[in-house]
Amino acid sequence: MVAIVDVHDAEEENVMPTLGHGLIASRLQQALGVYVEKHDLGYVFSAQTYFRIGAETRDTDIAYVKKERLAALPSDLDVDADFAPDLAIEIASRSDTLAAISRKAASYLAAGVQAVWIVNPWLRTIEVYRPHGSVTVVARTEDLKDDSIVPVFSVALSAIFPS
Repeated sequence: MVAIVDVHDAEEENVMPTLGHGLIASRLQQALGVYVEKHDLGYVFSAQTYFRIGAETRDTDIAYVKKERLAALPSDLDVDADFAPDLAIEIASRSDTLAAISRKAASYLAAGVQAVWIVNPWLRTIEVYRPHGSVTVVARTEDLKDDSIVPVFSVALSAIFPS
C-alpha cells in the first residue's frame, strides 16, 4: 500500500522520510527547477514552503507556481503563500495508504491546484491527477511530461529514482 502523508501527519505518526524519499525529492526538484528557471516560467518551491489548501496551510514535497501568478507579489517573495500552487508534488511514504493518496490529491485539486504528481518510490511510477478527474500513470521506463503545467518539460523517470 502506498499513499501520501503530509509533514504534519508524519510528525504526529513519527514517520520520518527515508533517504530514498529525500533523493527522489531532490532529483525531481532539481530537474523541474532548472527547467522552470531556464525558461523563466515561475518558481519551484521546497517542502518548507506552506500554501493555502482549502482551510488548511500545508506544505508539499515540491510545489510550482507559474510566473504570472507571482507578478502581484513583492519581488523578494517575503510573504505568506495564501494561495494554492499550480502543481503539487508528493512522494509516497512507507505508512501511506491508497485512500490517503486519493484524499490528498482531491484536497489539492479542490483548492485550485492544476495538477498533482504522486510519486510512488516502490513501483517507480508517477501518477498525474487532474481537476477533471483523470489520473495518468507514468511508468518507470517513460518520461514525465506535463505540457499543460510546465510546457515542453520532460524528465526520464529513470533519472529520478535511485538505481
